[in-house]
Amino acid sequence: MKLAIKIHSGSKTSDHEFEATEDTSVAAGRAPSTSRITFDGETLLADREEIAPGVYSILIDGRSYEAQVSKQAGDSEGSSSPYVVTVGLRNYLVEIRDPRRWMRGRAGVLDDGPREIVAPMPGKIVRVLVTENQEVIQGQGLLVIEAMKMQNEIRAPRAGRVERIYAREGTGVEAGVRLIRIV
Repeated sequence: MKLAIKIHSGSKTSDHEFEATEDTSVAAGRAPSTSRITFDGETLLADREEIAPGVYSILIDGRSYEAQVSKQAGDSEGSSSPYVVTVGLRNYLVEIRDPRRWMRGRAGVLDDGPREIVAPMPGKIVRVLVTENQEVIQGQGLLVIEAMKMQNEIRAPRAGRVERIYAREGTGVEAGVRLIRIV
């Protein structure tokens, strides 16, 4: 099954294609957790094991990674599935889109109403870049959050007006906490 993946890392966003197939071949001498994955056209062999709830040990072409995965709060049915993924000292917000699943957002239903911008990771609000009632464009910086000594700019997912700012400079926030509301 092919999936479209959008990865947000700080102020950078990238789109990728991903496909995985289970390799249950006992003759190959691999564990059933082995998959052949295709990431942006490159085929790799991946082994994974959940070592604790939400924590995975992943071996991709002989290179070892540990990833902590948690579901982002505020996911609504019909939208993409946002996850916060931590690998080493880096945090990523990952949206997975299954093309077989109906998405109300594609028809503009989700983009027309108010949109709550939530913290993709725990951190400290360093700077709020907008004011209430300010018009913003898609991709415009809204605020800067510091996590693990790295500053990440949170950008507007669409054009609109800042209706409410929940975040205050200098305060700490947890992942999934509302920061700004755009209408």
